[in-house]
Amino acid sequence: MFKRILVAVDGSHHARQAALTAAACARETGATLTLLTVYHEPPGFEGEPEYSENLEAAIRRAEAVLDAEVAAIQAAGGPPVERETLGGDQPARTILDAAASGQYDLLVMGTRGLGRLQSVLLGSVSADVAARSPIPVLIVHGTD
Repeated sequence: MFKRILVAVDGSHHARQAALTAAACARETGATLTLLTVYHEPPGFEGEPEYSENLEAAIRRAEAVLDAEVAAIQAAGGPPVERETLGGDQPARTILDAAASGQYDLLVMGTRGLGRLQSVLLGSVSADVAARSPIPVLIVHGTD
């Protein structure tokens, strides 16, 4: 069914639930699992060394998110995990670009459980991605 699963994570509880759900699906189907996190690139008008320092800090935070998710998946007996860290100022756009790369046939992500109206008003990343994704999207609602 699914051969390559992409999971977008941001360190939230809902993202953790999505990662664990995707790991279970990958384990059951033999699919490969890739975790993606998007870090916010610092503004281009920052001078050096602030720009480089802020970029390095953002990448370190993103890698820490991936480290935590991989550890949780492995602790739950999950499959091997590939990792991807991408920079961008619009997380939904960056996730959609990754999904459109042709490498994946399922995208999994968490939601904060916002209603439809609130999602539209607040610009929910998961709602935006689900509405525009070129591949199937599984939205996992974690418990609070």
